[in-house]
Amino acid sequence: MKIKQMRVAVSAFSLGVLMAARTVCAAGPLGTPVQAGTIKGAFGLTDATFAPYLKTVLERRAGWIAKSEAAKPKLVKRDLAPVRLVRMERDAGAFQGWRAVEAAKGDACLDRRLHAGETMVLDFGEHLVGRLSFRLGERGRPMDAPCRLKFTFGEVPAEIAVPPDPAKTGLCASWYPEEVFTFDFAPMDYALPRRYAFRYVKVEVVACPHDVPVFERVTATAESSADERQLVPWTPPNATAAKIDRVALNTLRDCMQTMLEDGPKRDRRLWLGDLRLEALADYQTYRNFDVVKRSMYLLAGTAKDSGVVGTDAYEQPFPKQGNCHILDYTALYPTVVLEYLEASGDRATAEDLWPLCVKQLDHVLETVDADGLLHTTLPWWYFIDHANLARQVPEQGALIFGLKGMWRLAQALGREKEVAYIPGMVEKMSTAARAKLWDAQRGLFVAEDNRTPSYLGQAWMVLAGVPSPEDARRCLETVLADPKADRPRTPYGYHYLVESLYVAGLRARADALLLSYWGQMVEKGADTFWEAFVPGDDFASPYGCHQINSACHAWSCAPSYFLRNPKYHALSK
Repeated sequence: MKIKQMRVAVSAFSLGVLMAARTVCAAGPLGTPVQAGTIKGAFGLTDATFAPYLKTVLERRAGWIAKSEAAKPKLVKRDLAPVRLVRMERDAGAFQGWRAVEAAKGDACLDRRLHAGETMVLDFGEHLVGRLSFRLGERGRPMDAPCRLKFTFGEVPAEIAVPPDPAKTGLCASWYPEEVFTFDFAPMDYALPRRYAFRYVKVEVVACPHDVPVFERVTATAESSADERQLVPWTPPNATAAKIDRVALNTLRDCMQTMLEDGPKRDRRLWLGDLRLEALADYQTYRNFDVVKRSMYLLAGTAKDSGVVGTDAYEQPFPKQGNCHILDYTALYPTVVLEYLEASGDRATAEDLWPLCVKQLDHVLETVDADGLLHTTLPWWYFIDHANLARQVPEQGALIFGLKGMWRLAQALGREKEVAYIPGMVEKMSTAARAKLWDAQRGLFVAEDNRTPSYLGQAWMVLAGVPSPEDARRCLETVLADPKADRPRTPYGYHYLVESLYVAGLRARADALLLSYWGQMVEKGADTFWEAFVPGDDFASPYGCHQINSACHAWSCAPSYFLRNPKYHALSK
């Protein structure tokens, strides 16, 4: 898909569209939820049903922030020196048309007199998240004027080779990792004040005293709360699986900071959807339960006065909720708590967050009418993926999936009586989906007002257990064979597509897709997995410009979950 097409697709959904009320007259995520006309009202739920849970949420919020701080993990740091100097060369066969070619060994940047107008590109040999420091020395005579340097940090070669064009993206140009600093004295040690995500650093000498300053040391200090010493031992079934797993681990490691970030380059935020996929991969790899606990509590402690949990949150300068409310992310919060409980055994945290989990039902179920059918008409962001697809089908599936996760959480905590309505709601919504959204003639699910099927519509319905096993296989195989079907555009969507294939018993299809998608990124030189990847279009971007994409993104670490999880044992046959 071309950039222009993707910009149109994403702009239609990332601004919280479809806001005109239709079947369900309700408030949306920022208002006071209503019950009449919704599935909640059909099951006899009232404001009084959820009022005690809201009261508890408001009473506990400050404590949740304190617990988040107490769970804050320590960062593991390691120093790296440049392994080589490189130049970027055009190569039509390389990712985004550029490749890095060795120009000199890494130590060639040391004791090299700097000249105005000179440029050098340092390659640290791997993707890292951290800080750059160096010692600026002098040779021959004192440095009698300041030295001004420009630094450009790149995750992939094209970010170094091609100057960014801020006019091409709707995101703020300050995300481009470019800095100009003036250094007054030498010899002296310097450390750049910000953290960066990078493999390559371009250093341009803007101005300096002729033939005086030199680099005596250049160091990148990588930071992560993932400890390689805690990595769960695993024997890969083959070399390809080992390569894919290592790149997935790098991705998870570099996003695992003092919270689970979405992307260490951009947005450097906690997103609920990314959190779930990072946590699933973490339970099979580093088992860093503290960072998951901290992230869950950050979202909980920044819940709105209405009780709705944030789908994104900021850590600095103090915890605060973002301005996004994604329906499918919110519906997954109880499932995140459930999976944390199952992996860690930490029942106290799950009990503590139970009231917040119940309150989310009050909000997300506003979108479901009394007959059990979801409508994308309230002012939520209906995300699913950065793709141009009808949202009704996958959102219906995601909410059913979330309800089932909530029921399993209730069973684990012995609280079934408090949410005894959930099994009936699941049945009602599943029945409505089969009656209103299933196209029996074509053998797949389609929206009421858009008959174009989507990969993720089928995937979420299968994950929610809506179709029979036979129909689950049929809808997935049918949509995969349809060249006009709407496809995912990011590894986030592909995660759920691959998982649905495993769940439906289509193991060979799932393995092949994992190989053709994540394996293709490895073949293109990825040392971490990218935020957006559309096979056949290296320049695809949800934001209009590929250079603002994140080349290390949390929702892309799925392969380690599938490869190491005994439930799947991906690529083992």
